[in-house]
Amino acid sequence: MKNLINHIKKFMLLVLSIALFTGCEDDETILPKVEANFTYTVNINTGTVTFLNVSENGNTYHWDFGDETGSTLINPVKVYANGTYNVTLTVNNVSGASDTFEDTITILIPEDAAFPINFDDGNVNYMPTTFNGASFDIVENPDLTGDNANASMVGAITNSGAAYEGIFFNLGVNLDLSQGNTVKLNVWSDTAVDLLAKLEEGNAENTEVSASHTGTGWETLYFTFNSVGSYGVLTLFIDGPGTTSGTFYIDNLEQIDEADVPCPQTALEFPIDFECNGIDYATKIVGNVSFTVLENPQLSGINSEAGMVGQITNSGEAWENAFFNLDAAVDFSEQNAVKLKLYSTQALPIKLKFEDGTEAPIEADVNHTGSGWEELTFVYNSTASYNDMVIFVDGPGTAAGTFYIDDIEQTTGAVCEAETMQSLTAADFNLTFMADPTSNIFEDGADFEWVDNPDFDNDVNMSCKVGKITKLGNNPWDNNQIDLDAKLDFNAHSGFKMKVWSPKANSEVRIKLEEIGNPGNNVEKFTTTTVTSGWEELTFDFDAADSNKFDKVVLFLDLNANNTDTYYIDDFMLYGTGTGGSGSNDAVILDFENNLAGVTATEFSTGGALIANPVSGGINTSANVYEAAYTTGNDWWGGIGFVFDSGLDQANTVYKAKFYSTVAPTNVLFQVEVDGTNAPVGNVQEITTANEWVELTFTLANIPAGVNRVLIRPDVGNQTGMKPNTGTLYIDDITVVSDGGGSTGGGGSTGGGGSTGSNLITNGDFETGTDAGWAIFQNGGSAALDNTVNNGGSWSGKLVVGDTGGNPAFKQERIGTGNVTAGQTVTVSFDVIGTVSQPGAVVNVLLFGEGAGGASFTHTFDPKPNPEASWSTFTGTYTIPAGTDVSEGISVLIEAVCGAVSGCGVTMNIDNVSVTVN
Repeated sequence: MKNLINHIKKFMLLVLSIALFTGCEDDETILPKVEANFTYTVNINTGTVTFLNVSENGNTYHWDFGDETGSTLINPVKVYANGTYNVTLTVNNVSGASDTFEDTITILIPEDAAFPINFDDGNVNYMPTTFNGASFDIVENPDLTGDNANASMVGAITNSGAAYEGIFFNLGVNLDLSQGNTVKLNVWSDTAVDLLAKLEEGNAENTEVSASHTGTGWETLYFTFNSVGSYGVLTLFIDGPGTTSGTFYIDNLEQIDEADVPCPQTALEFPIDFECNGIDYATKIVGNVSFTVLENPQLSGINSEAGMVGQITNSGEAWENAFFNLDAAVDFSEQNAVKLKLYSTQALPIKLKFEDGTEAPIEADVNHTGSGWEELTFVYNSTASYNDMVIFVDGPGTAAGTFYIDDIEQTTGAVCEAETMQSLTAADFNLTFMADPTSNIFEDGADFEWVDNPDFDNDVNMSCKVGKITKLGNNPWDNNQIDLDAKLDFNAHSGFKMKVWSPKANSEVRIKLEEIGNPGNNVEKFTTTTVTSGWEELTFDFDAADSNKFDKVVLFLDLNANNTDTYYIDDFMLYGTGTGGSGSNDAVILDFENNLAGVTATEFSTGGALIANPVSGGINTSANVYEAAYTTGNDWWGGIGFVFDSGLDQANTVYKAKFYSTVAPTNVLFQVEVDGTNAPVGNVQEITTANEWVELTFTLANIPAGVNRVLIRPDVGNQTGMKPNTGTLYIDDITVVSDGGGSTGGGGSTGGGGSTGSNLITNGDFETGTDAGWAIFQNGGSAALDNTVNNGGSWSGKLVVGDTGGNPAFKQERIGTGNVTAGQTVTVSFDVIGTVSQPGAVVNVLLFGEGAGGASFTHTFDPKPNPEASWSTFTGTYTIPAGTDVSEGISVLIEAVCGAVSGCGVTMNIDNVSVTVN
């Protein structure tokens, strides 16, 4: 065995020696060549690349995938994102040989459709899901006309004719409507058809919008959604609930802002909202103002939503206007009015005129109150058609500024009522403005014009013509005057009524009657307006004693307010049948329209006040009423008393009055008496209907001589204990039902009690330097002694009140006890100086009777003091009615009053106050 092994070893050495010998004979040995190479396959749906290494004579491999990643596997698998990559393979063997192979790979993974969608990107999966019989394909545009004339790929939808068939796209990126709430697309159809677009699978409720195709080929449709949600599915129905079959094409789906949706309209015609960007407003709206269309800069009030408006800029010239060249005529044959929104911070008249029509031009005026956006309605008495519209802001005026208009459209408005008669004679004065009365009206600082009623769409004044009065601001007493043909007779009439349109509430309206040529012979009555920028009827009662004295009427509007306000008046007339003479006519003795002039009201165990009529309508549309408010905590006999300065007629036994009760059934006790005797006679009537004006009649007996007081006691029940209900009774038009004869006087002697003629006031000149004798009330203002202003001596009393409201006062109470008796005349006098700023300011002087049961009368002097820059003397007189209990004397109060009205103010000093009786 060993020999065998040795022989093998020798043989191997021999072979090796031969090999070495042979190698020494050649230059080099040829080794195998390394060749790098690869191929690959791509999954286009996932971007997965599988590499196949076909290299030769390699031992190791290094892959560079071109995205900063690599591998040493022989056949690696790589998942790519979309893009182009340079892939390099480096191959090595054990002898150190190497080779490199490089190739470029492009990855295009098909994307889900997302906005914008145009069907032209080969790497997008545009195929939607179809349902209910519809089919879909992507084809070349078959009709290169209309809104899509480009050669491109489009989507073809084929309807089978089933209801609600369609397609939906699963969007690769949600459609976020907060970035634009409108979808725009091209649609081809040769049939008029409606399309429904619906958005689903979002973070808000599903939303859908319809649009109509006219069937003319390629058209552009817009779907504006009322949402700001984000949605993942878009569904399209062609003829949704219908059964239209055929092939339709869609293309160029994109998301835009609603503001970018073009308006197809190019004609300027009603309605006009300035939202259509297809209308050339610059050439169609001209005139001599600066006019432009812009986004609403005043988002407030009735026009608070964003949108476009028209801007009118006045330079300050008279009759500046915006002239609308309409493309379609405005036809008033069916709708007789035009309404529009106008923004202004100035109170101005607005004129809207129509021209170039089938009849003569028409125009109407409406007042803007200056409160911002207001809707104005212009009513026309016409059935014609007109091609041009002209708007004047402040027409003949010269107001400069910027104004905005919007939403101009036709509507139906109330038609004014033409006047049927007019009289300027004293016997039946009735100024209705049926004819122009300008030649009969004298202007004393106040311009008068005969004009169309600017505000007749209401229940108070629907007449067509009215009087316009513009104060010139020259004097506080600007007025207008009318001379009559004879003296006025207040035996035949109760007084005047007049409808007034005031730009503000609390404006004083005063009627002064004079004798022509003798202005010192006069009488005045006044009241105040309660309505802002609206009509109301005011009443001015005059006494029979004023008959046959006066033949001139003077009208003051907002007396002592030196301004340039504009007012309108209408139906200025005599009314009623008077309070004197004989006849069978009923006479209203108290209608609350003249601030209780000549009447003193008191409340007992019942709340009460003179107020504006809160429930105008039915049989009572008057401006003012008296309120009696009661509760179950009030005595059954609680009520209201009215003392008549001139007394009542003992012969009158039947009275009637109007009542409005908030409860029913209930009853009313109506009584009359001699004030202070506590011996009334009366009658009870039932109210069976709540919340409605009714008229009750009361028949009385055994009426005492000297009767001068009416008592109205609401809800008296069975006239025991407390009132059975809680409620409110409104009272109006207390009337004497007369069948002839009778005097309106109450009688009574003026003598008795003796007269001292001496001053009953203590410390009336304030010279003690203290408030001795005076009760001082601050009441929201200031009442104090003043040693800087006086009218003799060193001291005076000072009252100050401002626009926060108040009524500071000086009062002396229960003076003249034992010396003052019924029938005497009380004279109150004092010196006054100061300033009064309107609106809302007044100075009152009140006289009270003090009886055993409390105040027996309250009288407010009128005319009132009017403080001026220099000292003047106020004097007022009052005769205490017969039978009045003044056993505890009288009281006098002087107060300065301001309502909480901006600008109101009184600063005044009083001195040398005296009260005497005779």
